[in-house]
Amino acid sequence: MSNIQPYFAIGVPTFTVLLGIVIGLIQSNHVLNQLDLRFTSLENSMNTRFSILEGRMNLFDQDLKTLVRVSKDLDVRLARLEERLAR
Repeated sequence: MSNIQPYFAIGVPTFTVLLGIVIGLIQSNHVLNQLDLRFTSLENSMNTRFSILEGRMNLFDQDLKTLVRVSKDLDVRLARLEERLAR
């Protein structure tokens, strides 16, 4: 056995393991970046949808306030009619 054989016997498997670890880290980093992009896209989509929903709720609130105001006006008119009929 020459002096270089133990270095190869220890070095090649060690290099292979280290290379596997590096490749695994690169792949996991890539997967994490892809997940980050997907979550960012999902967050933007949800923000857009919630903004649209908030706009619709504001319109509904305005319509409800208008309905309450009209209802109060009708109540006042009905009270006046009842007063006239009661005389």
